[in-house]
Amino acid sequence: MEKFLIYLKGICMGVADVIPGVSGGTLALILGIYHDLLNAIKAISPKPFFALLTYLKNGRKEEDKSLLVEEIGKLNLAFLIPLVLGIVTAFGVGSVAIPYLMEQFPSATRAFFFGLIIASVAAPFQMIKFNGGKTWTVALIGISLGAVFGFLITNPKNTIEVSTQWLEIESTGETLKDITRRGPSAMSAEDVFWAKENAALQNSLRVSDLAIYTQLEKARHSGAAILGDKHSAKSRSLPYQSLKVPEGVSVKVPRLAYWFVFFAGMLAICAMILPGISGSYILLILNGYFFMLNALKGFVSTLAHGALPVNQAPFVVLFCLGAGIGILSAARILSYLLDRYAAPTLALLVGLMLGCLRGVWPYRELSGNVYVNMLPSSSTEGLGLTIAAGIIGFSIVVAFLLFGPKKHHVEI
Repeated sequence: MEKFLIYLKGICMGVADVIPGVSGGTLALILGIYHDLLNAIKAISPKPFFALLTYLKNGRKEEDKSLLVEEIGKLNLAFLIPLVLGIVTAFGVGSVAIPYLMEQFPSATRAFFFGLIIASVAAPFQMIKFNGGKTWTVALIGISLGAVFGFLITNPKNTIEVSTQWLEIESTGETLKDITRRGPSAMSAEDVFWAKENAALQNSLRVSDLAIYTQLEKARHSGAAILGDKHSAKSRSLPYQSLKVPEGVSVKVPRLAYWFVFFAGMLAICAMILPGISGSYILLILNGYFFMLNALKGFVSTLAHGALPVNQAPFVVLFCLGAGIGILSAARILSYLLDRYAAPTLALLVGLMLGCLRGVWPYRELSGNVYVNMLPSSSTEGLGLTIAAGIIGFSIVVAFLLFGPKKHHVEI
Protein backbone atom coordinates (compact mmCIF):
# COMPACT_ATOMS: atom_id res chain seq x y z
CA MET A 1 0.00 0.00 0.00
CA GLU A 2 2.85 2.38 0.83
CA LYS A 3 4.50 1.80 -2.56
CA PHE A 4 1.17 2.44 -4.30
CA LEU A 5 0.83 5.77 -2.48
CA ILE A 6 4.36 6.71 -3.60
CA TYR A 7 3.34 5.73 -7.14
CA LEU A 8 0.31 8.06 -6.95
CA LYS A 9 2.51 10.88 -5.68
CA GLY A 10 4.84 10.26 -8.62
CA ILE A 11 1.86 10.67 -10.93
CA CYS A 12 1.07 14.02 -9.31
CA MET A 13 4.66 15.17 -9.79
CA GLY A 14 4.70 13.99 -13.39
CA VAL A 15 1.47 15.80 -14.23
CA ALA A 16 2.92 19.00 -12.77
CA ASP A 17 6.07 18.66 -14.88
CA VAL A 18 3.98 18.36 -18.04
CA ILE A 19 2.41 21.77 -17.38
CA PRO A 20 4.38 24.85 -18.49
CA GLY A 21 4.88 27.01 -15.42
CA VAL A 22 4.29 24.29 -12.82
CA SER A 23 7.13 22.56 -10.96
CA GLY A 24 7.20 18.93 -9.88
CA GLY A 25 9.21 20.08 -6.87
CA THR A 26 6.20 22.10 -5.74
CA LEU A 27 4.04 18.96 -5.72
CA ALA A 28 6.76 16.99 -3.90
CA LEU A 29 6.75 19.64 -1.18
CA ILE A 30 2.96 19.57 -0.89
CA LEU A 31 2.86 15.77 -0.76
CA GLY A 32 5.44 15.57 2.02
CA ILE A 33 8.10 13.67 0.03
CA TYR A 34 10.47 16.55 -0.72
CA HIS A 35 13.22 15.50 1.73
CA ASP A 36 12.86 11.83 0.72
CA LEU A 37 13.23 12.86 -2.93
CA LEU A 38 16.38 14.88 -2.28
CA ASN A 39 17.96 12.15 -0.16
CA ALA A 40 17.12 9.44 -2.71
CA ILE A 41 18.65 11.42 -5.57
CA LYS A 42 21.67 12.33 -3.45
CA ALA A 43 22.29 8.63 -2.75
CA ILE A 44 22.61 7.83 -6.46
CA SER A 45 26.22 7.15 -7.43
CA PRO A 46 28.23 4.96 -9.85
CA LYS A 47 29.35 2.67 -6.99
CA PRO A 48 26.68 -0.04 -7.62
CA PHE A 49 27.71 -0.14 -11.29
CA PHE A 50 31.39 -0.57 -10.42
CA ALA A 51 30.49 -3.18 -7.80
CA LEU A 52 28.57 -5.11 -10.47
CA LEU A 53 31.54 -4.99 -12.86
CA THR A 54 33.83 -6.26 -10.09
CA TYR A 55 31.41 -9.07 -9.27
CA LEU A 56 31.22 -10.21 -12.91
CA LYS A 57 34.94 -9.73 -13.63
CA ASN A 58 36.22 -11.64 -10.59
CA GLY A 59 34.17 -14.74 -11.21
CA ARG A 60 31.14 -13.84 -9.08
CA LYS A 61 32.79 -14.28 -5.71
CA GLU A 62 30.67 -14.22 -2.57
CA GLU A 63 32.47 -11.21 -1.07
CA ASP A 64 31.95 -9.25 -4.30
CA LYS A 65 28.28 -10.20 -4.24
CA SER A 66 27.97 -8.95 -0.67
CA LEU A 67 29.55 -5.63 -1.69
CA LEU A 68 27.15 -5.34 -4.63
CA VAL A 69 24.13 -5.98 -2.40
CA GLU A 70 25.43 -3.44 0.10
CA GLU A 71 25.85 -0.74 -2.55
CA ILE A 72 22.40 -1.41 -4.03
CA GLY A 73 20.95 -1.27 -0.53
CA LYS A 74 22.20 2.32 -0.17
CA LEU A 75 19.85 3.29 -2.98
CA ASN A 76 16.31 3.94 -1.78
CA LEU A 77 14.85 1.79 -4.55
CA ALA A 78 11.65 1.10 -2.58
CA PHE A 79 10.96 4.82 -2.89
CA LEU A 80 12.57 5.63 -6.25
CA ILE A 81 11.10 2.82 -8.36
CA PRO A 82 7.37 3.47 -7.67
CA LEU A 83 7.97 7.24 -7.79
CA VAL A 84 9.71 7.08 -11.18
CA LEU A 85 7.04 4.70 -12.50
CA GLY A 86 4.40 7.20 -11.41
CA ILE A 87 6.23 10.08 -13.10
CA VAL A 88 6.64 8.08 -16.32
CA THR A 89 2.94 7.13 -16.25
CA ALA A 90 1.99 10.77 -15.82
CA PHE A 91 4.28 11.80 -18.68
CA GLY A 92 2.56 9.28 -20.95
CA VAL A 93 -1.00 10.18 -19.99
CA GLY A 94 -0.37 13.85 -19.27
CA SER A 95 1.39 14.48 -22.59
CA VAL A 96 -1.92 13.59 -24.26
CA ALA A 97 -4.52 14.87 -21.79
CA ILE A 98 -2.85 18.07 -20.58
CA PRO A 99 -2.09 19.52 -24.04
CA TYR A 100 -5.72 18.82 -24.97
CA LEU A 101 -6.95 20.71 -21.90
CA MET A 102 -4.48 23.52 -22.57
CA GLU A 103 -5.77 23.76 -26.13
CA GLN A 104 -9.49 23.58 -25.34
CA PHE A 105 -9.56 25.30 -21.93
CA PRO A 106 -6.23 27.15 -21.52
CA SER A 107 -7.51 29.79 -19.09
CA ALA A 108 -9.28 27.28 -16.84
CA THR A 109 -6.31 24.89 -16.87
CA ARG A 110 -3.87 27.61 -15.89
CA ALA A 111 -6.31 28.85 -13.24
CA PHE A 112 -6.42 25.36 -11.71
CA PHE A 113 -2.65 25.33 -11.31
CA PHE A 114 -2.59 28.96 -10.18
CA GLY A 115 -4.91 28.03 -7.32
CA LEU A 116 -2.87 24.92 -6.59
CA ILE A 117 0.43 26.80 -6.36
CA ILE A 118 -0.82 29.78 -4.36
CA ALA A 119 -2.26 27.41 -1.76
CA SER A 120 0.91 25.32 -1.69
CA VAL A 121 2.94 28.33 -0.51
CA ALA A 122 1.76 27.37 2.98
CA ALA A 123 3.68 24.06 2.81
CA PRO A 124 7.23 25.45 3.20
CA PHE A 125 6.03 28.49 5.17
CA GLN A 126 4.45 26.43 7.95
CA MET A 127 7.71 24.50 8.37
CA ILE A 128 9.48 27.65 9.63
CA LYS A 129 9.36 28.13 13.40
CA PHE A 130 9.02 31.85 14.05
CA ASN A 131 10.61 32.44 17.44
CA GLY A 132 11.48 36.14 17.29
CA GLY A 133 12.25 39.17 15.17
CA LYS A 134 15.39 37.61 13.70
CA THR A 135 13.38 34.76 12.19
CA TRP A 136 10.81 37.13 10.70
CA THR A 137 13.53 39.38 9.26
CA VAL A 138 15.40 36.53 7.60
CA ALA A 139 12.16 35.03 6.32
CA LEU A 140 10.90 38.30 4.84
CA ILE A 141 14.26 38.96 3.15
CA GLY A 142 14.27 35.45 1.71
CA ILE A 143 10.67 35.71 0.51
CA SER A 144 11.35 39.09 -1.11
CA LEU A 145 14.49 37.89 -2.91
CA GLY A 146 12.79 34.70 -4.10
CA ALA A 147 9.72 36.60 -5.31
CA VAL A 148 11.77 39.12 -7.29
CA PHE A 149 13.89 36.37 -8.87
CA GLY A 150 10.84 34.26 -9.74
CA PHE A 151 9.02 37.29 -11.16
CA LEU A 152 11.97 38.17 -13.39
CA ILE A 153 12.70 34.71 -14.75
CA THR A 154 9.05 34.11 -15.72
CA ASN A 155 8.88 37.34 -17.70
CA PRO A 156 8.55 36.17 -21.32
CA LYS A 157 10.55 39.22 -22.46
CA ASN A 158 13.57 38.12 -20.44
CA THR A 159 15.24 35.61 -22.73
CA ILE A 160 18.89 34.87 -23.32
CA GLU A 161 20.03 35.38 -26.88
CA VAL A 162 22.45 32.69 -28.03
CA SER A 163 24.34 32.37 -31.26
CA THR A 164 22.75 29.88 -33.60
CA GLN A 165 23.83 28.31 -36.83
CA TRP A 166 21.31 28.48 -39.66
CA LEU A 167 21.15 25.14 -41.45
CA GLU A 168 19.70 25.01 -44.96
CA ILE A 169 17.35 22.06 -45.52
CA GLU A 170 15.88 21.19 -48.91
CA SER A 171 12.27 20.08 -48.75
CA THR A 172 11.21 16.72 -50.14
CA GLY A 173 7.59 17.86 -50.33
CA GLU A 174 7.08 17.62 -46.57
CA THR A 175 5.40 19.94 -44.10
CA LEU A 176 7.13 22.76 -42.27
CA LYS A 177 6.60 20.80 -39.04
CA ASP A 178 8.56 17.86 -40.45
CA ILE A 179 11.37 20.15 -41.55
CA THR A 180 11.69 21.79 -38.13
CA ARG A 181 11.91 18.36 -36.55
CA ARG A 182 14.38 17.10 -39.14
CA GLY A 183 16.66 20.10 -38.50
CA PRO A 184 16.05 20.14 -35.57
CA SER A 185 15.00 23.78 -35.29
CA ALA A 186 15.46 26.13 -32.33
CA MET A 187 12.32 28.03 -33.39
CA SER A 188 8.67 27.16 -33.79
CA ALA A 189 7.33 26.58 -37.30
CA GLU A 190 5.73 30.04 -37.22
CA ASP A 191 8.97 31.81 -36.28
CA VAL A 192 10.93 29.82 -38.86
CA PHE A 193 8.51 30.83 -41.59
CA TRP A 194 8.69 34.57 -40.77
CA ALA A 195 12.45 34.68 -40.15
CA LYS A 196 14.25 37.10 -42.47
CA GLU A 197 16.52 34.21 -43.49
CA ASN A 198 13.45 32.57 -45.09
CA ALA A 199 12.32 35.49 -47.24
CA ALA A 200 12.52 33.18 -50.28
CA LEU A 201 10.08 30.74 -48.64
CA GLN A 202 7.65 33.57 -47.90
CA ASN A 203 7.84 34.81 -51.49
CA SER A 204 7.31 31.29 -52.78
CA LEU A 205 4.06 30.93 -50.80
CA ARG A 206 2.91 34.43 -51.80
CA VAL A 207 3.24 33.45 -55.46
CA SER A 208 1.83 29.94 -55.20
CA ASP A 209 -1.07 30.60 -52.80
CA LEU A 210 -1.73 34.26 -52.05
CA ALA A 211 -4.89 33.46 -50.04
CA ILE A 212 -3.04 31.30 -47.49
CA TYR A 213 -0.16 33.79 -47.28
CA THR A 214 -2.59 36.64 -46.60
CA GLN A 215 -4.35 34.58 -43.92
CA LEU A 216 -1.07 33.81 -42.16
CA GLU A 217 0.07 37.43 -42.34
CA LYS A 218 -3.25 38.66 -40.93
CA ALA A 219 -3.07 36.17 -38.03
CA ARG A 220 0.50 37.24 -37.34
CA HIS A 221 -0.49 40.86 -36.81
CA SER A 222 -3.71 40.21 -34.85
CA GLY A 223 -1.82 40.09 -31.57
CA ALA A 224 -4.42 41.89 -29.47
CA ALA A 225 -6.78 38.91 -29.36
CA ILE A 226 -7.23 37.32 -25.94
CA LEU A 227 -5.99 33.74 -25.83
CA GLY A 228 -9.11 32.40 -24.17
CA ASP A 229 -10.75 29.01 -24.47
CA LYS A 230 -10.97 29.18 -28.26
CA HIS A 231 -7.69 30.95 -29.12
CA SER A 232 -4.71 28.95 -27.91
CA ALA A 233 -1.09 29.20 -28.92
CA LYS A 234 -1.29 25.67 -30.28
CA SER A 235 -4.24 26.54 -32.54
CA ARG A 236 -2.29 29.53 -33.80
CA SER A 237 0.69 27.33 -34.75
CA LEU A 238 -1.27 24.62 -36.57
CA PRO A 239 -1.46 26.37 -40.00
CA TYR A 240 2.33 26.68 -40.02
CA GLN A 241 2.95 23.11 -38.94
CA SER A 242 0.70 21.73 -41.69
CA LEU A 243 2.06 24.09 -44.36
CA LYS A 244 3.38 22.08 -47.31
CA VAL A 245 6.78 23.18 -48.56
CA PRO A 246 7.18 22.40 -52.28
CA GLU A 247 9.83 19.88 -53.20
CA GLY A 248 13.18 21.48 -53.85
CA VAL A 249 12.43 24.67 -51.90
CA SER A 250 15.06 25.36 -49.20
CA VAL A 251 14.20 26.27 -45.62
CA LYS A 252 16.76 27.66 -43.19
CA VAL A 253 16.39 26.50 -39.58
CA PRO A 254 18.45 27.61 -36.54
CA ARG A 255 20.30 25.05 -34.42
CA LEU A 256 21.90 25.48 -31.00
CA ALA A 257 25.49 24.67 -30.14
CA TYR A 258 26.21 21.28 -28.55
CA TRP A 259 27.70 22.83 -25.40
CA PHE A 260 24.64 25.02 -24.94
CA VAL A 261 22.26 22.05 -25.16
CA PHE A 262 24.24 20.29 -22.42
CA PHE A 263 24.13 23.45 -20.27
CA ALA A 264 20.37 23.88 -20.85
CA GLY A 265 19.73 20.30 -19.74
CA MET A 266 21.61 20.91 -16.49
CA LEU A 267 19.50 23.96 -15.63
CA ALA A 268 16.11 22.73 -16.83
CA ILE A 269 16.17 19.52 -14.80
CA CYS A 270 16.48 21.54 -11.58
CA ALA A 271 12.73 22.16 -11.90
CA MET A 272 12.19 18.55 -10.85
CA ILE A 273 13.44 19.32 -7.33
CA LEU A 274 13.20 23.12 -7.05
CA PRO A 275 9.70 24.31 -6.10
CA GLY A 276 8.35 27.23 -8.08
CA ILE A 277 10.44 27.04 -11.26
CA SER A 278 9.26 25.14 -14.31
CA GLY A 279 11.78 23.41 -16.54
CA SER A 280 9.89 24.52 -19.63
CA TYR A 281 10.22 28.13 -18.50
CA ILE A 282 13.96 27.73 -18.06
CA LEU A 283 14.19 26.37 -21.61
CA LEU A 284 12.06 29.25 -22.89
CA ILE A 285 14.35 31.75 -21.16
CA LEU A 286 17.36 30.02 -22.73
CA ASN A 287 15.64 29.97 -26.15
CA GLY A 288 15.96 26.18 -26.14
CA TYR A 289 12.33 25.11 -25.68
CA PHE A 290 11.34 24.62 -29.31
CA PHE A 291 14.73 23.22 -30.18
CA MET A 292 14.56 20.38 -27.66
CA LEU A 293 10.87 19.80 -28.45
CA ASN A 294 11.67 19.45 -32.15
CA ALA A 295 14.76 17.35 -31.43
CA LEU A 296 12.84 14.91 -29.22
CA LYS A 297 9.84 14.60 -31.52
CA GLY A 298 12.12 14.24 -34.54
CA PHE A 299 14.14 11.59 -32.71
CA VAL A 300 11.02 9.52 -31.95
CA SER A 301 9.47 10.07 -35.38
CA THR A 302 12.64 9.05 -37.23
CA LEU A 303 13.01 5.88 -35.16
CA ALA A 304 9.33 5.04 -35.77
CA HIS A 305 10.01 5.17 -39.52
CA GLY A 306 12.88 2.71 -39.18
CA ALA A 307 15.70 5.21 -39.72
CA LEU A 308 18.56 6.40 -37.54
CA PRO A 309 17.98 9.89 -36.05
CA VAL A 310 21.51 11.09 -36.81
CA ASN A 311 20.50 14.77 -36.78
CA GLN A 312 18.63 14.65 -33.47
CA ALA A 313 20.47 11.96 -31.46
CA PRO A 314 23.53 14.07 -30.44
CA PHE A 315 21.31 16.81 -29.03
CA VAL A 316 19.01 14.40 -27.17
CA VAL A 317 21.96 12.51 -25.66
CA LEU A 318 23.76 15.69 -24.60
CA PHE A 319 20.59 17.11 -23.05
CA CYS A 320 20.03 13.90 -21.06
CA LEU A 321 23.66 13.86 -19.89
CA GLY A 322 23.36 17.46 -18.75
CA ALA A 323 20.08 16.68 -17.01
CA GLY A 324 21.62 13.72 -15.18
CA ILE A 325 24.57 15.75 -13.90
CA GLY A 326 22.30 18.69 -13.08
CA ILE A 327 19.80 16.79 -10.95
CA LEU A 328 22.51 14.96 -8.98
CA SER A 329 24.37 18.22 -8.29
CA ALA A 330 21.26 20.26 -7.45
CA ALA A 331 19.99 17.60 -5.04
CA ARG A 332 23.24 17.72 -3.08
CA ILE A 333 23.28 21.52 -2.96
CA LEU A 334 19.65 21.79 -1.85
CA SER A 335 20.08 19.03 0.71
CA TYR A 336 23.09 20.87 2.17
CA LEU A 337 21.17 24.15 2.35
CA LEU A 338 18.16 22.55 4.00
CA ASP A 339 20.39 20.83 6.55
CA ARG A 340 22.46 23.92 7.41
CA TYR A 341 20.20 26.88 6.58
CA ALA A 342 16.74 25.39 6.50
CA ALA A 343 14.59 28.39 7.42
CA PRO A 344 16.24 30.90 5.02
CA THR A 345 16.15 28.30 2.24
CA LEU A 346 12.46 27.60 2.82
CA ALA A 347 11.76 31.33 2.87
CA LEU A 348 13.47 31.68 -0.51
CA LEU A 349 11.34 28.83 -1.84
CA VAL A 350 8.18 30.57 -0.62
CA GLY A 351 9.16 33.76 -2.44
CA LEU A 352 10.15 31.81 -5.53
CA MET A 353 6.75 30.14 -5.68
CA LEU A 354 5.01 33.50 -5.27
CA GLY A 355 7.12 35.16 -7.95
CA CYS A 356 6.61 32.33 -10.43
CA LEU A 357 2.82 32.63 -10.18
CA ARG A 358 2.93 35.01 -13.11
CA GLY A 359 3.85 32.02 -15.26
CA VAL A 360 0.45 30.37 -14.78
CA TRP A 361 -1.76 33.47 -14.72
CA PRO A 362 -4.98 32.39 -16.52
CA TYR A 363 -5.39 35.22 -19.04
CA ARG A 364 -2.86 36.24 -21.67
CA GLU A 365 -2.66 38.29 -24.81
CA LEU A 366 -0.15 38.51 -27.61
CA SER A 367 1.96 41.66 -27.51
CA GLY A 368 4.49 41.80 -30.30
CA ASN A 369 6.03 38.34 -30.38
CA VAL A 370 5.40 37.35 -26.74
CA TYR A 371 2.36 36.49 -24.63
CA VAL A 372 1.82 38.79 -21.66
CA ASN A 373 -0.59 38.57 -18.73
CA MET A 374 -3.77 40.66 -18.68
CA LEU A 375 -6.79 41.23 -16.45
CA PRO A 376 -10.14 39.75 -17.53
CA SER A 377 -13.37 41.71 -17.65
CA SER A 378 -16.87 40.68 -16.58
CA SER A 379 -17.65 39.87 -20.22
CA THR A 380 -14.62 37.62 -20.71
CA GLU A 381 -15.68 34.26 -22.11
CA GLY A 382 -15.47 31.34 -19.67
CA LEU A 383 -14.76 33.54 -16.65
CA GLY A 384 -16.97 31.46 -14.34
CA LEU A 385 -15.28 28.20 -15.37
CA THR A 386 -11.85 29.77 -14.87
CA ILE A 387 -12.69 30.99 -11.36
CA ALA A 388 -14.16 27.60 -10.45
CA ALA A 389 -11.02 25.80 -11.69
CA GLY A 390 -8.83 28.06 -9.55
CA ILE A 391 -10.97 27.38 -6.47
CA ILE A 392 -10.81 23.62 -7.08
CA GLY A 393 -7.01 23.70 -7.38
CA PHE A 394 -6.74 25.76 -4.19
CA SER A 395 -9.10 23.41 -2.31
CA ILE A 396 -7.20 20.27 -3.31
CA VAL A 397 -3.96 21.61 -1.83
CA VAL A 398 -5.71 22.77 1.33
CA ALA A 399 -7.02 19.22 1.76
CA PHE A 400 -3.48 17.84 1.33
CA LEU A 401 -2.14 20.29 3.91
CA LEU A 402 -4.88 19.51 6.43
CA PHE A 403 -4.96 15.74 6.10
CA GLY A 404 -1.57 14.91 4.57
CA PRO A 405 1.75 14.26 6.29
CA LYS A 406 2.62 16.75 9.01
CA LYS A 407 5.63 18.99 8.38
CA HIS A 408 8.44 19.35 10.93
CA HIS A 409 9.33 22.87 12.04
CA VAL A 410 12.80 24.19 11.29
CA GLU A 411 14.63 27.12 12.84
CA ILE A 412 17.18 29.68 11.75
